[in-house]
Amino acid sequence: MKILCLIFIMMMLITGCSAENKVVEAKQENNEQNIEVITDNSKTPVEQIMDNALTDSIKNADGDEIVLKDKLFIAQCNDIYLNPDEYMGKTIRWEGIYTEATNPETNQTFKFVIRYGPGCCGNDGTAGFEILYDGEPPKINDWVEASGKIEMIEENGEEFVAIRLSELKVLDVRGQEFVSN
Repeated sequence: MKILCLIFIMMMLITGCSAENKVVEAKQENNEQNIEVITDNSKTPVEQIMDNALTDSIKNADGDEIVLKDKLFIAQCNDIYLNPDEYMGKTIRWEGIYTEATNPETNQTFKFVIRYGPGCCGNDGTAGFEILYDGEPPKINDWVEASGKIEMIEENGEEFVAIRLSELKVLDVRGQEFVSN
């Protein structure tokens, strides 16, 4: 048991401190084992798969329009919020539910195109974007397709992501309102 603990500690030390491939030899009661520990300080396999899935599913052929689909909708939205500079100048297109919220202190109305997702108490979370749109708004809860470019807006000294829409159209067929990834 002590030898297994020692092996575990050695593996942790080796994998945490080096970006090279290493081979660690361990002996346990006359049974020789070679344990290959491969370490790489770049992205994990899960991160690589997610990056490839995001890249493959959201860019169109010319790379100037990003289409957010049902699969990985929340992950794609999060990536845009976390890395808005990477998406500047590109058109973002997505479908969702049109909704509004009013700030009771300023009476300012904010417009959103969102989908529902996991939250703290079941499916009470939302994913999507605040929209900046000067045209005639649809009815609350209409299923819409929105298209526009990212814009950073400032409020109270903080910057926020919003999408300046060039197009907002009401669709007859509703898509997937609840997304989980």
